[in-house]
Amino acid sequence: MRRKWLVATVVAGSLTLAGCGSSGDAKNLPQDVTAAGGMDQLVKKAQSEGELSLYAGTTEEATTAWGKAFTKKYGIKVKLYRDGSTTLFQKWAQEAQGGVNKADIVIQNVFQLWEDAADKDWITNYKTQNFGGYDYDTVFPGDDLVGKVYPLHQSIGAVAWNTKVVTPQQQALLEKDPVAALTDPSFKGKIALGDTGGATTAGNYANAIINQAGKYGWKWLEGVGANDPALFESQIPIAAQLVKGEYAVTFGTDTLYNDYVDEGAPIQYKYPDPAASALWSIALPTKTPHPYAARLFMEWATSAEGHDLMAKLGTGTGTRTGWKDDRKVAKEPWYAPPKPWYGMSELPQLEGKKFGEFVTKVNETLKG
Repeated sequence: MRRKWLVATVVAGSLTLAGCGSSGDAKNLPQDVTAAGGMDQLVKKAQSEGELSLYAGTTEEATTAWGKAFTKKYGIKVKLYRDGSTTLFQKWAQEAQGGVNKADIVIQNVFQLWEDAADKDWITNYKTQNFGGYDYDTVFPGDDLVGKVYPLHQSIGAVAWNTKVVTPQQQALLEKDPVAALTDPSFKGKIALGDTGGATTAGNYANAIINQAGKYGWKWLEGVGANDPALFESQIPIAAQLVKGEYAVTFGTDTLYNDYVDEGAPIQYKYPDPAASALWSIALPTKTPHPYAARLFMEWATSAEGHDLMAKLGTGTGTRTGWKDDRKVAKEPWYAPPKPWYGMSELPQLEGKKFGEFVTKVNETLKG
């Protein structure tokens, strides 16, 4: 059963825009390499188009470097439009509703938005050569998106702290149970938390409050709120301030800290058990200005080469079968692999308007 808790908010108020891209007849476009005449023919047709437009919610630095690798291999220019997943989807939704076909590829991390795009026929079936290289039953609840959306890498919810700021006693609490530790009075005024509307942050709270209600629940959140946490609209500035020691601890996402750890920053983190996953995924719009370049990019992005490069650049854990974690952070003595939880989209407590009510209650509780 589909749970759509962000769609109405994101798409509401979409404007009808004039103009459209030069997309071909979507019904006649190939749905796999064989139908495209083979890989050599796909490459030839893609190179004749010369460029593609990539709409991505992944970080600009990592995505730009990833696109350059594709350009270096095939000589096809990648034009990047980058924004947060929900605002990115809103822009794409406005264009799609108005017949404006500017996006060749879309990457974002909100499962329900993919479901809405599939319902509206904005994304199409395309079976890449590495279609069998993913465990869809694990990462995608149900099978509605299989063949339309492919996993890239994932950001995992984690409690991170500055090892030079926390005391030995606090360190012991964090290592024992990082989620429960956030309620300890010794952290009062030393916690920084991000906006609840973000995919990873919302997943962290849903995991603790609903999925593990017996262990944590709303009482746990009340304890966190009693510690007077600083609340930010984004987790990105929190990471920088945590590294500087302006705060002691946060409940955020691993990928924001891996580069800092690699550079020697006094940062350590631990995953809840299980830990909420924000799955970055890629899809092919039904109507695109450069349909063959887009299909070639899908082939490359889902190959071991493209997938592993994006996971490395994004510092997240890979999602294809056979991916090997050779990141520097994974070699840290304190690092333990996560047990990802993908179930937020299926929680009945977050269905429809209930998600907004959940977010409001979380924010009010944290504000005390």
